[in-house]
Amino acid sequence: MRVPEPHGFVDGVLLMEMISDAEGNVAPRLDEVTLTPEQAQTYYAKVIQDVVKMLCAGLIHGDLSEFNVLVDASGPVIIDLPQAVDAAGNNSAAAMLYRDVDNMRNYFGQFAPELLNTEYGRDVGAVRNR
Repeated sequence: MRVPEPHGFVDGVLLMEMISDAEGNVAPRLDEVTLTPEQAQTYYAKVIQDVVKMLCAGLIHGDLSEFNVLVDASGPVIIDLPQAVDAAGNNSAAAMLYRDVDNMRNYFGQFAPELLNTEYGRDVGAVRNR
């Protein structure tokens, strides 16, 4: 999944890779970007794919929104993972997963309204419960 690469951890501070745009500037947050319907569909698919990968690793972001995704030249990069929760050990994990996916659906649905009809949170949650 696309997350910043960690470079070091000192005194409780995690040093991460800088995510940059095509010009080398700090990449914008998703909420700062205007998307075409096609970009919204592509980015949504990538984010959902990363949510599934996290779930397969036993984690749920827990606070996924347009404020915790950067956009570089290759697309979305999920950030702010310290609050990620154990998918099997947290009683609120399913609700957090649904909220994460719903947040992404609602955000990307502003640019591609057909995404508002998707229910990937329930589908992904079903995989978790198998």
